[in-house]
Amino acid sequence: MRKTAQSGARASSLSEPLAAYAAKRDFAKTPEPGAVRAKASARLRFVVQMHRASHLHYDVRLEAGGVLASWAVPKGPTLAPGERRLAMHVEDHPLAYRDFEGTIPAGQYGAGSVIVWDRGTYTLAEGSDPVREIAGGKIKVRLSGKKLRGLFTFVRIKSREGESGEPWLLIKDDDDAADPGYDPADHPESAKSGKTLADIAADPKAKTWQSRKAADPPPRADPLPHVESPMLATLIDAPFDGDDWLFEIKWDGYRAICTIDAHGKLSLTSRKGGDLLKTFPDLRALGQAFAHTPIVVDGEIVSLDARGRSDFSRLQQHGTTPEQLTFAAFDVLYANGRDLRKMPLEERKHILEGLFRDESVVLYPKHVIGTGVALYERAVHNHLEGIIAKKRSSPYHEGRTRDWCKIKALAEQEFVIGGWTEPRAGRHGFGALLLGVYQGKKLEYVGHVGTGFTARSLADLSKQLRDIERKTSPFADEVRANTPAHYVKPELVAQVRFSEWTREGRLRQPAFLGLRADKDAREVRKEVAQARTA
Repeated sequence: MRKTAQSGARASSLSEPLAAYAAKRDFAKTPEPGAVRAKASARLRFVVQMHRASHLHYDVRLEAGGVLASWAVPKGPTLAPGERRLAMHVEDHPLAYRDFEGTIPAGQYGAGSVIVWDRGTYTLAEGSDPVREIAGGKIKVRLSGKKLRGLFTFVRIKSREGESGEPWLLIKDDDDAADPGYDPADHPESAKSGKTLADIAADPKAKTWQSRKAADPPPRADPLPHVESPMLATLIDAPFDGDDWLFEIKWDGYRAICTIDAHGKLSLTSRKGGDLLKTFPDLRALGQAFAHTPIVVDGEIVSLDARGRSDFSRLQQHGTTPEQLTFAAFDVLYANGRDLRKMPLEERKHILEGLFRDESVVLYPKHVIGTGVALYERAVHNHLEGIIAKKRSSPYHEGRTRDWCKIKALAEQEFVIGGWTEPRAGRHGFGALLLGVYQGKKLEYVGHVGTGFTARSLADLSKQLRDIERKTSPFADEVRANTPAHYVKPELVAQVRFSEWTREGRLRQPAFLGLRADKDAREVRKEVAQARTA
């Protein structure tokens, strides 16, 4: 079924069409034209650019709504009838880009040589508005170029599991212009200059885009945003499928906002506003991880095992084990002088994927489109915490929202530590931690946890508990313990995994994972999964 322009699908041509293009480029360093939208021309134009970046591909661009709607076609367009060529829908480009031929400098997005492989005009074979046709997931055109002629169909297809981006197919219709033996590699010369990519790469002057007028000046930079609270997901009761949603694995670590300002100063801030670089000094390497600064990125600090799984308890042991810290960067809020928070999530993620320079300390989490149930089942099979569902069209809102939902495969949450019990059977430190959650202003007792501790964590936590000991219970209700209880100021927050809640509201089979320095004890509530209503 074809989506309409109002469906909430990507449809970047309908909203801020050149924001993604501008965010990926530093116009003080690249010769590419500026992000300036133009008036639609009387005759619709197209261009195909042959581009040797990290790999050779062809960029097919159709004029639509004053910009160039663009697809990256790895094998290039063909005149062979019925042949299906993968075409990845990428960010819109300015109309001035149709004349771009030269070299994008090293270190810039898409660095490499570009030629105008073909160009000309086109007409719509179906519909009357190319923007609306593209938003609907299919556009059928008749090309009149130097190399490509006749009918072609672009059609959006469903992403495969683990595939990011928006895949389409480019298909040559069977008509008088069809040529079963056609191979674009047999025609490597530019339709503009007659040069090949090798000619461009060998020309030292090709780093400057040559045109009859100066390139547009770079737009004025937006101020760097300060994020008070990251965008948070609402817990829901079951996984689901939906073409308007993308799905990611839920990370088990510390949520953090990574900011690198114009002077190269790095900050890594927790949900409480704390400085996580003090806890994880190895992550100062993030200052060199991104291709462009200033930048603001949302993500999670995790420790990964050999299978790429994150685990909060292992993260607590960093510094005493060889596990490597990683910053899983899943959203970008500011890049290349642009505040991106009003942009649809899928556009932001597409920008983010092209911003990594050093991936030794940062990773880009893959996502799937539409198939949340299958990803959830995979998370259960691999004993992962769960998945996150995010609306593809969602802007970035601070605080909790239903545009992002979390579905847990394992029961796990944070609890306030209100005290401890005396140890038994030769154990040192304490026997168990007394746990609670806030109901309004009252701290309600939910049970105790006595497993999951190492000798070192017992010793370290015992000292912290004794430093904040108090004589009276902080809990609003009675605490029943097997050994004498001691109480503390309700300041520390523990991360605990458990099997389920009992009918009495107590934790069954809890296990301690670690302390959470990034959570405010007064904000800890019992997490109750909601039914998804939208």
